[in-house]
Amino acid sequence: MVAGVAGRVYLDYAATAPLRPQARARMVELLDQFGNPSSVHAEGQASRIVMDESRRRVADLMGVRAERVVFTSGGTEANNLALRGFMAKNSSKRLLVSAVEHDCVRNTGKVLGAGEIPVDSNGIVKLDWLQDALTAGGVGMVSVMHANNENGVVQPVQEIAAICKAAGVVFHTDAVQTVGHRPVDVDALGADMLSFAGHKFGGPKGVGVLIVKSELEMDAVLTGGGQERNRRAGTENLMAVAGMVAALEAAVSQMTDERKLAAQMKDYVGSELRELGLDFVGSRVDGVEHVIQVITPGMRGEDVVIGMDMRGVAVSQGSACGSGRVKESHVLQAIGYGELAGQAVRLSWGWASEMSDVMAGVRALGSVAGK
Repeated sequence: MVAGVAGRVYLDYAATAPLRPQARARMVELLDQFGNPSSVHAEGQASRIVMDESRRRVADLMGVRAERVVFTSGGTEANNLALRGFMAKNSSKRLLVSAVEHDCVRNTGKVLGAGEIPVDSNGIVKLDWLQDALTAGGVGMVSVMHANNENGVVQPVQEIAAICKAAGVVFHTDAVQTVGHRPVDVDALGADMLSFAGHKFGGPKGVGVLIVKSELEMDAVLTGGGQERNRRAGTENLMAVAGMVAALEAAVSQMTDERKLAAQMKDYVGSELRELGLDFVGSRVDGVEHVIQVITPGMRGEDVVIGMDMRGVAVSQGSACGSGRVKESHVLQAIGYGELAGQAVRLSWGWASEMSDVMAGVRALGSVAGK
C-alpha cells in the first residue's frame, strides 16, 4: 500500500500508478538543477549530461541506440508524433489503426483519414484482413497497440510487424500498458516506432518516449528549436525525464517478482469473478497480468465505479482520458459486446499493490453487483 487517501484501496494503476520512491528521490535530487540543457554554459551542460545519460539508460533498457529515443510530454504526444509526423511525410499513403486503439491513436487516425483494422471476438487484430489490406497496396503505416488499455489483451505484434515489413509498411505500436510491466525489446518486437509513458509504471506524469528508427523521415509536431534531433521542439523536462528513467530501471529490476505477484492477483480475481457469475474480457487469450475488465450485466459501468468508490475502492470504466464522459466502450463494441459495451469496469494493480487490495476490490464489486 502507498500513501494516498487514508483507508482506501487503489485499483486503477492502468490509469496512473503511484510514484515509485526511486523516481521521487531522483526528482528531488534535481530540483535545484535549473540549467537549460540547450545552453552552452556550465549550468546548461550539467543538465545536458543528465539528459544524455537518461537517453542512454532508456536505450539500454529498450534494446535500441540512444539516438532513437525521443522524449515527449507523455504517451498521447508520443502517439501523435508517430502518426502525424510520419504521415505528414507520406500523405499519399494510407494509415491503418486497429479498432481497439486508445483514443489518442483512434481519434488522431480519424483526423488523418485512417482505415480501421477489425478484431475478432477476443479483441485480437484479424491478421488475414491486415494481410489482404497490405497486399492491395497504398498503405504507408500501421498502428496496433501492444496491450489494450481497457482489458489488457496482448496483440501479436511480432506477427503484425512481420506482415508490415514484408509489405514495406512502417509499423508503430503503443506500448503504454506493457513497458515496465513486461520485458519489451523494440527490435525483437519488430516495431519501427514504439511509444510509452512514465506514469504507467511509477514515474511522474507529463513525460513519455517515442522510439523511432533513425532512418525514418517524419515531421515534428511541435516546431521551434532543434531539441530531440529536430523530432520534438521545446525545453526538455529534465526532472521528469530523470524521474521516469529511475522508475523504469526500478520496474525492470523488480519485474520478475512484481509480474509474478500481479499474475497471482489476476488469477485470484478471475476465480472470484467466476464464483460471482461475472465474466471478464479476454479470458481466453494472453493478457497483461495487471489489468482485468469485468462485464457487469444490467449495471452501467459508471454506476459500478461510483458504488465502489463509495466503498473505498478506486477503479475505472476504462481509459482515464474519457473520465467525466458517459459513453460506451468502443473497444467492447469492436469486440462485439453490443449493449454490454457500457456495462463494464476495469480493475488494475501494480508495484505497490498487495493481495489484500484485490481481495477488497472483489468484495466491493460483489457488494455493488448484489452478489
